[in-house]
Amino acid sequence: MSSEQVKQYNEDQDFDFFAYQAQLERENLMLSYKGPLTDVLLAELSRDIREKLKDSRRVGKKVFSVFMELTQNVLYYSKEVNHFGDRDRVGTVVILQYDDHYQVITGNMVRREAAPLLLDKWKTVTSLDREALREYKRKLRDAPSEGESKGAGIGLVQVALTSDDLEMKIKHLSNEYSFFALFVNIKK
Repeated sequence: MSSEQVKQYNEDQDFDFFAYQAQLERENLMLSYKGPLTDVLLAELSRDIREKLKDSRRVGKKVFSVFMELTQNVLYYSKEVNHFGDRDRVGTVVILQYDDHYQVITGNMVRREAAPLLLDKWKTVTSLDREALREYKRKLRDAPSEGESKGAGIGLVQVALTSDDLEMKIKHLSNEYSFFALFVNIKK
């Protein structure tokens, strides 16, 4: 990723993900979901995405790959849980279609103390060019997982390799939790 593509993160900026999502639902919306995520639901959403993108095989594969990587992160790491039934993890998934690109957006609750680590990973990933990202991914495969991570951050690197632009926003909600959102653009 070039330095022009790197978006600046500003923790103090007043960002309302839910107002942003409501605006998005009025325009260019391909998929929008907020609620508990399960493997069964992801399979259904995956089928819908593949059907909608079947005419654009190359970019469709990229959008699908990014969708799967980001939704699995929500499925594994969201700190918001559904208190009915199986206590599934809760998150938000949005896919938008524009004239020249698709945008995949996910959001979920994280522990506030995880925000600096997520920000550091994002800064590292967005500062690297394509070849450096590949090398970093190889390095991460051999590294032990950090904290509760199941993949040592490889997913974020894979998203950066697959996409054209990656932006992160974190909004602190309380002393304990923050809302973590990723915005990923994929050119058509």
